[in-house]
Amino acid sequence: MLSRVGTLIGKRLFATQVGTSIPKAAGTTHLHSCLLQPQHSSRHHIQTSSILRQEQQQSYIVPQPQFEQPLTEPQEKRPNVLKVIERESIARADVDGRAKLFVRRAVPSKRMCAGDVVFVETRNSMSESSGTTSFAGVCIAIYRRGIDTSFILRNVVQKTGVEVRFMAYSPLVKRIEILQKGSGYRRAKLFYLRHNPGKTFQLKALKKMAQSAAQTAKQN
Repeated sequence: MLSRVGTLIGKRLFATQVGTSIPKAAGTTHLHSCLLQPQHSSRHHIQTSSILRQEQQQSYIVPQPQFEQPLTEPQEKRPNVLKVIERESIARADVDGRAKLFVRRAVPSKRMCAGDVVFVETRNSMSESSGTTSFAGVCIAIYRRGIDTSFILRNVVQKTGVEVRFMAYSPLVKRIEILQKGSGYRRAKLFYLRHNPGKTFQLKALKKMAQSAAQTAKQN
């Protein structure tokens, strides 16, 4: 069937170029009329496509720039694009000034260090802002990796060691507070506290947090 249609189309085109007429076969009238008549619908298609394109351009939502100038450092001669994007993402996530706690070369009294007693309040979900969960423990490790900065808190709950890792700039983390600064620690990672805790988890701050958590659990 396809070969027959192809031969008929070829003959018709040749006939139009030469100027002669070829009789139409039976059953091919509608096919010839569709294939050989001038396509007036193409112009209409171009017009409608241009109108649709204009409507789409009007419906586009162009976001306004959040930062007028890219966040670069003065000592950078040629700013790196990835670092600029990372700084801007940190500036967006730094809602309550928590970025100051994770500055690498800041004064130890103003930043979070290993051995500090830290209290973290997290949201249970982004849809329900009322439900929160709190956890307090000794910071045993900090991983400063830009927007992916995280830290690990360890505590002993009912004679069981519990460790929780928090993402510093996660929108689920509602509040980070340093309850007590650690002293006497020389290492950046305090993983040895898993096996030799000593009196590390017998601090007054942790006891107060445990008592307040028990009271809130009884009230609920």
